[in-house]
Amino acid sequence: MSAIRVRNEQLILAAASEEFAANGFDATQTRDIAARAGVPKANLYYYFQTKENLYSKVLLGFVEPLLEASAALRESDDPLIGLRAYIAARIRIAREHPAIARVFSGELLLGGRQLPDECRDLLHAEARRNVECLRSWIERGLLAPVDPEHLMLFIWSATRTYTNIGWQMGCITGRAVPQDEDYQTAAQTITRMVLEGVVAPRVGEICGVLFAT
Repeated sequence: MSAIRVRNEQLILAAASEEFAANGFDATQTRDIAARAGVPKANLYYYFQTKENLYSKVLLGFVEPLLEASAALRESDDPLIGLRAYIAARIRIAREHPAIARVFSGELLLGGRQLPDECRDLLHAEARRNVECLRSWIERGLLAPVDPEHLMLFIWSATRTYTNIGWQMGCITGRAVPQDEDYQTAAQTITRMVLEGVVAPRVGEICGVLFAT
């Protein structure tokens, strides 16, 4: 693949992320994506064929970091380490990929009607692996006897909140755009809430170490 093609595809994907985030799939026009990317409209169709294909590529670009975050959950057999890494990774995704995160969040709010089968299958398989990881920790007494599916849903909802929270955070902090420290505080706060809820007996012993870094 030529360097020019790689560059153009990256420009188009970045522009598409912004347009889909701002307008949604139905209202986004390919001419606006091309104009934002600074490439001829013909290039968009040459590289991606259809708006649907382009939308799928944008969504897949967010699914891949989610899968990496899930891997962090299972890399350690210690739930304190795994949960902390997972929550931090999901918050980091929202910070590093704000436009794609908004596209993905908006798609889920609509029931995933445009979610490609490839993305759907990857996410379903990863969700099952994550829940089984939590269930194993619970059965071994490493976590409190909570429902693993709802624990995972709580973590998802708590971390996904930061995808579209700029306006709300501005009301609280006075900053129109969330800063790095806001995301760091978010990760620490959510982690503390989760750990104190599911591994309370150990939190008092390790809290200072966990949140001093």
